[in-house]
Amino acid sequence: MKQKGALLIQQTRSGLVEQEFYGFIVLLKKDGSIKKIGQDCNYPYFHRSSSKPLQASVMKDFKTDDFYQLTPEEIAVCCASHTGEKIHIDILKNLLKKGNLTEADLQCPAIEPLNKDEQRKFENNYSPLHNNCSGKHILMLLICRQNGWDTTNYLDRTHPLQIAVYKKIQELCETTKELPYTPDGCGAPNYATSLSELAGGFYNVFCTGNYLQIKNAFLKHPYLIGGKDRPDTEIMQLNHSLCAKAGAGGLLCIANTHSCEVLVVKLLEADMQARSIAAIDAMIKLGWVNNISSTDYTLLYNKTVTTEKQKPVGEYQSVFDIKDLIDD
Repeated sequence: MKQKGALLIQQTRSGLVEQEFYGFIVLLKKDGSIKKIGQDCNYPYFHRSSSKPLQASVMKDFKTDDFYQLTPEEIAVCCASHTGEKIHIDILKNLLKKGNLTEADLQCPAIEPLNKDEQRKFENNYSPLHNNCSGKHILMLLICRQNGWDTTNYLDRTHPLQIAVYKKIQELCETTKELPYTPDGCGAPNYATSLSELAGGFYNVFCTGNYLQIKNAFLKHPYLIGGKDRPDTEIMQLNHSLCAKAGAGGLLCIANTHSCEVLVVKLLEADMQARSIAAIDAMIKLGWVNNISSTDYTLLYNKTVTTEKQKPVGEYQSVFDIKDLIDD
């Protein structure tokens, strides 16, 4: 069933609307109430990489962080969609050593790193460590090693690890219904909930004090969660009380650990620029971040449409009404 969503962003060119971006914005408030822009939020959407902190939270059940003496930096990379920079790769290699693992144990594909400078360095000779999901995979393997489970089929939905992760996502998102399933891009199982339930999952990880090791990893090491020009990293650098995680399919989840609120933005067109603009404008209007200049965060918050010679000819405009999120 096709979801229409609300009109969130218009992109103009020479005074005419050229593109429109529809989607949803959900705000989970400290008192548990939900405010929405776009009323079809009960439709299940796959969490994609926004699920990584939820998936990683299973480490608490097994005391994996204590077992391997994981540092905040290592936990951050385990929750990351990293850009494959040296700072990430060095930590990933150390994690492999802690579990007596090698790159051959990883079942995520060897793909180009998200950082284009790193792509040029390796000239297509990439390893699975360059995959932006490799930290998640290493954490899954570490838990398998810790529990004596088979590591050759750790991505199988019936594997004890994946059963534990599935139950943890249900617990965090406070749902008992069966969740739609898909293999994520990296091959790991991925599940869908409503956006409101996803917001609840982020609240339970970042705003309850129950998963401080993950919360602190995000707050202390935002660059490791993403990297250069990544929306989650740049959003967290705007306000050091924010924990942000982007996901494919136009998804972006942000927990405000100061106000104990969660913002979920879903762009149906999956346009990354429009998604970031919608999220930043919502946070500005909510008072989570101050007004910022497009030139300060060119890729994240560049509202200007230009020609190939960089002549301004239009702009991105947020057209949603923030009152839908803040009115009682």
